[in-house]
Amino acid sequence: MIKKTILDTYYNMPVRVKLLLWFAPLLLVTIGITGVYSYNVASNEIVNKMSQEQVSSAHEAIAHLDYVAQDALDITNYLYLLPEIQALLYSNSKGGNQLSIDTNNSINRLMVTRPFFQFLTIYSHHFLPIEFNNKGLSSAISFEDYKQQFDYDKIIQGRDITSWSVDVPNKTKSVFYGTNKNNKLLLTKTLKNYLTLRSEGVIIIGMDESDVRKTYSAPNSNTQILITTKEGLVLSDSEGKWAGDYINELPFVSQKNADIKALDQSINKSEWLFSHEESQLTGWQVIVLQPRSYLLKQLNPIKWATFLILCITFLLTLVFSWAASAIITKPLKLILSSMKKFQKGDFSQYVELKGKDEIGQLGIGYNTMVNRIKELIDDVFAFELKQREAELKVLQSQINPHFLYNTLNTISWAAQKKGEQQIAEMIYSLSNIFQISLSNGRDVIPLQEEIQMVKSYLFLQKMRFPDRLSYEITMHPSLETIEIPKLLLQPLVENSIVHGIEPLDNDEGLIQINIKPMQDNIVIEITDNGIGMSELKLCEIQESILHYDDNNRGKARNGFAFFNIINRLKLFYGDKASLTVHSVEGSGTHVNLVIPKTRR
Repeated sequence: MIKKTILDTYYNMPVRVKLLLWFAPLLLVTIGITGVYSYNVASNEIVNKMSQEQVSSAHEAIAHLDYVAQDALDITNYLYLLPEIQALLYSNSKGGNQLSIDTNNSINRLMVTRPFFQFLTIYSHHFLPIEFNNKGLSSAISFEDYKQQFDYDKIIQGRDITSWSVDVPNKTKSVFYGTNKNNKLLLTKTLKNYLTLRSEGVIIIGMDESDVRKTYSAPNSNTQILITTKEGLVLSDSEGKWAGDYINELPFVSQKNADIKALDQSINKSEWLFSHEESQLTGWQVIVLQPRSYLLKQLNPIKWATFLILCITFLLTLVFSWAASAIITKPLKLILSSMKKFQKGDFSQYVELKGKDEIGQLGIGYNTMVNRIKELIDDVFAFELKQREAELKVLQSQINPHFLYNTLNTISWAAQKKGEQQIAEMIYSLSNIFQISLSNGRDVIPLQEEIQMVKSYLFLQKMRFPDRLSYEITMHPSLETIEIPKLLLQPLVENSIVHGIEPLDNDEGLIQINIKPMQDNIVIEITDNGIGMSELKLCEIQESILHYDDNNRGKARNGFAFFNIINRLKLFYGDKASLTVHSVEGSGTHVNLVIPKTRR
């Protein structure tokens, strides 16, 4: 029911509204798709650009960090191969640092020329801790404390010669104590006796994490860079707040038990854009993170510009489409307005439309239809008018013919009483003619009655010309009851007598009437052997019959009977009836009348 109501509402809408109803959503969807596509293209371009920047930042950070790490490894290798250090590993001196002054100065110079390296500590059970400190704000813990806190035996026995860690106050175990509370990045390398290849101690190099942080920089404030070990321990980050944590503990990672190797699946890509690179030297992972919301925030001008263009384009298109639809619907409204006037009886309507498109052809068809209907109405009106005139004439003639018919019958009876049989028959024939012509006001009569009237007329004419006129009438019995317009044949017979037989001098005139069926038609042939007519007169009559019109009725006064017959045939049978005349001067005239068995 609801669907039907919606359909009814749609069908009742004006064409102009229907056009907008279809065009506007299509336009809106098209522009919307274009805007969304443009926005997505722009966002993808920005994301790709930022991804490239992240990769570039990661490469740059790896290069700087590898430089620092390589320098730290070089220092540990230098100390590892230092003869005095190796000599201490053979001795079992517990008395203290037995390095020479030159070696101490050399190591001090080495530390001073490396701004990143601030702490150097060597632990071994062969000698007391050896410590170098550039800033002097912190000191290394004792060897016993180190062994207890950092599992010294496990480090000595481990397979990794070098390892990286971070010292974060109040978060991780600390190798140093003192007033320096900065985060420290530590390189721990196993110290081996190169003769026995046994691990005899560790070398620890400490760097201020804030100094290391300066070697790499984030491209903007919304980008974060994290440096982690291959185990996922954060050594340094661009904001200085995640050092000492593991990567799976950070808010960037959605899977808290994720491994550093599965970082692609661990970080929520819908919220973060990230890239990461691995150092071949240290195994460090450099992770560059940037929130997607920040990137999309940069697209806000594009988004709002796209939305504004979408709205402006949609409004302008609506205005232009409304104006364009007026071009289509205005001619239709003109036709509709004209049709309403035409329905009220104004048959002078005419719509003038420009162009020959479908609407222009519709206007041409409408104008043609109006003219045709007007012609049909005029024809019907003329027919009705003529019919009313005929009825009026019949009414007017009913008094005198009726009176004359009764009077003639009385005279015929009187003649018969006095023995005047011939006179009585003539009066009876005349009465019969009036009786059939009256026909109680009927327009059509059976063909048999029409023939009877013709016989009565010919009998009277025979009495006028007893030696100059003879006639023959043949009719197929099946046609006796077929109804035809009354007085259809009598004028043709009269025309043959008046114009064909009477002008003969002493020759006997003959009139032959033959009525026969032919398929759905009746063929009536009237032939006389009168004087005929000239070729000019015949052509005039034939042309007048072929192009019959009330306006040219007076052009052939001698053919008035033919005009009268043609007029009545048109009224009764339309174009289904035909009348042809053939004549040869001095040889007679032949009239061929074809009418349908049924009236139209």
